[in-house]
Amino acid sequence: MSTSPSILDELRTQYETARTSPHTHEDVEGYEQINARLRRAYAWLDKAFSYLDGVKPPIAHRFDVGHGVVFEDPKFGRGYVGQHERRIVGFPVLDEINIYYEIAAARPINIEVAPGGVAMAEKALDDAGLQYTCRRVEDNAGVVRKCVITVPPAIPAKVSFNVDYQSGLVTVPLVNVDRFDRVSLEFHSQHIDEAILEDLLKFILGRDSAFLRRAPLAGLHGTPRGG
Repeated sequence: MSTSPSILDELRTQYETARTSPHTHEDVEGYEQINARLRRAYAWLDKAFSYLDGVKPPIAHRFDVGHGVVFEDPKFGRGYVGQHERRIVGFPVLDEINIYYEIAAARPINIEVAPGGVAMAEKALDDAGLQYTCRRVEDNAGVVRKCVITVPPAIPAKVSFNVDYQSGLVTVPLVNVDRFDRVSLEFHSQHIDEAILEDLLKFILGRDSAFLRRAPLAGLHGTPRGG
């Protein structure tokens, strides 16, 4: 009789390994310490984004909507930083920092698609959170020959810091930051410092991708995304 582990045992071992956080052996900070970190991060980010609003620097990322169409000359448009509080034993603490910003392109883009491809193109735009209009072009017989989709030169983007005070983990979802994509990284609260915020700002502007190498994808406790 074979003594090798069954496939179910093997899968269970792999599953439990994947579910084990690398932060398990680190001390979880108290809620006052975590709150202080989050409030310092909020103040730093609020100041940084007020500067970005004034300077409106270029963003060195490629935003490709498909069909060979790319937004030209993206730059920072506008943005703001918000926060959300809750109470722990009556003490107000930050449990969310939300950064909303808009990437401005040089001009609107037009996408010409066959009638049969409209649904797929619209789904891609909806998934990216983009606004658009669709105009159907007919021939002399009234038959729709193509559709022209116009997308305004504005890309919505978002970065959040969502803290779990029990585990000490901070999940950072990124939406449309370096491409049309959604991804979440997971940090220990002790790692939320000015160096990480500096890397985040550089990543938003497309100057460096070191931020992605600082933490694993949320729920996948292994190699960071940019590793």
